[in-house]
Amino acid sequence: MPGVIKEILRTFAWVIVIDYVLFGLPIPKIVRKCKQRSYMIESDNRFEYQKANDCSGFSSAYVLRHLGIDIDGVTAYSQIPIKLAHGNVPGIGIIILCLKHKLKVLLRMGNLEALKESVCKGNPVIVFTRSAVGSRYLHYIAVVGFDEEYIYTADSLENHVNSDSKLYNRRVPIADFKKIWQTNKIYQPLIFNLFFEIKR
Repeated sequence: MPGVIKEILRTFAWVIVIDYVLFGLPIPKIVRKCKQRSYMIESDNRFEYQKANDCSGFSSAYVLRHLGIDIDGVTAYSQIPIKLAHGNVPGIGIIILCLKHKLKVLLRMGNLEALKESVCKGNPVIVFTRSAVGSRYLHYIAVVGFDEEYIYTADSLENHVNSDSKLYNRRVPIADFKKIWQTNKIYQPLIFNLFFEIKR
């Protein structure tokens, strides 16, 4: 029996190493309470909608446009060098894309208050989520604002659109957002509450 336990622990350790190679090593960020009760990023941007598993490119393009780089989602996705099965992109792919465009990027793992504080810096924040509550599919979205009831996002899945605002196209109740932000799976046990802070 001890040999089996040792093998399970060894396998678990390798899974964690592979996850961190593919996603990058997140820097923890825990905030007790964000100073702002609500915040919205106001910028002249546009929403684009993905046709395949290329949300990584579309969410990244939204942030890059905010930072003054004129790029569409298809082009951004084509510039991501690392793709897994079905075209899915691990976090390291977004990091490499940002570095190609001479941007600073930090992969964070934190709580909701830390995410809110990052949004308050004035740049959309890419968040790694499930596509919906109860879904097994993973998805990247750009968070552009929040208040005491909702997280406001620029989402590249057209069927998620539930707003005609020019500043966001999807509002997610905070309770639901917390559920979709729990992305850990048996083969990604420590991959949850991830977000990317990107700036010039």
